[in-house]
Amino acid sequence: MAQSVSLDSIIQSLVESSPPGELSEIVEDLNSVLPEEISSSIITQALENYIDKNCGIFSSSYIASEYNKSPHSTKYADFIGKKLFNIDLGRQAAIDFEEFTPGVDYPEYYPELVSKLKEYGDKQYPSKFAFTVIPSTDDVKIIVIGQRLNKENFYTGQWKSVYSLKEKVLEGTIKIDIHYFEEGNVRLTYEDKVTNDVTMDARYIINTINTTENNIAVKIVENFNDLNQRSFKNLRRLLPVTRSKINWGKAIGNYKLGSDVVHKK
Repeated sequence: MAQSVSLDSIIQSLVESSPPGELSEIVEDLNSVLPEEISSSIITQALENYIDKNCGIFSSSYIASEYNKSPHSTKYADFIGKKLFNIDLGRQAAIDFEEFTPGVDYPEYYPELVSKLKEYGDKQYPSKFAFTVIPSTDDVKIIVIGQRLNKENFYTGQWKSVYSLKEKVLEGTIKIDIHYFEEGNVRLTYEDKVTNDVTMDARYIINTINTTENNIAVKIVENFNDLNQRSFKNLRRLLPVTRSKINWGKAIGNYKLGSDVVHKK
């Protein structure tokens, strides 16, 4: 006997699978099919879980994530500007700012690291870009997010790097998520983990991040080229060459392969 699936888990799964930059469309679709008295609280909770886990950019420059969520309220901390803020999921905006005093010590290199990260992001990420640096008693988290959202031309994409700096070691997870949806639905996801020894110097840290991310970008391009030159070519060899468009939906029985399937030969 099949187990029943709760509405909460279905909504959570749908929201979790949302490509970056497309949450508003997911919410709009869910609101259109769910009763109003049910949808609001469940969707809001699912969205908050999504933001905490995957990070989100609000008002173009503020990042909300599990790493900078305030333990004493529903707000998030901006350690660079020393402010707390709430998020408006509908408008993708940071709101309700208030001053706060971080309860942790900032490393000496912190101001220069923030400055160098800004320069790095402006140079390396040509579209939407945000970053934050989160000090704690255990480590320093560096989050860098670059997005290119072009829904008019049917694609969205995001590069997200989350680094942990501790005891002269820089560990990070880099995730790429690209969605193309013109006359189809193609999605690329990529994840890589990196570890580098560093000196506790802002310039050295940024140079290490730059080298690491450039190497990963080159690796992805090489993988694409290999996919195109080998896997796709091998796939084409298995398909018939007819010099005409095959209407798979209406006339599959007219072709030898389709006829074999249709008539169960």
